[in-house]
Amino acid sequence: MIKECISFDKDFECLLDIKANKLTKYYTGTRYPPLLRVSEEEAREAIEIAEKVKEFVLKNLEERL
Repeated sequence: MIKECISFDKDFECLLDIKANKLTKYYTGTRYPPLLRVSEEEAREAIEIAEKVKEFVLKNLEERL
């Protein structure tokens, strides 16, 4: 999905830099059994990435509204 977004707006390339694609396994792993088990380190990394994605989205929304 990130690559599709990049085709419309190059600003989305930053999501590759922050490794936002790593979050996919957490979405599918918790939605479709068996449940995904993660270490505390993996959980912290996922939270950090998610916070950066959120910052990117909010910043872009502010600029476009």
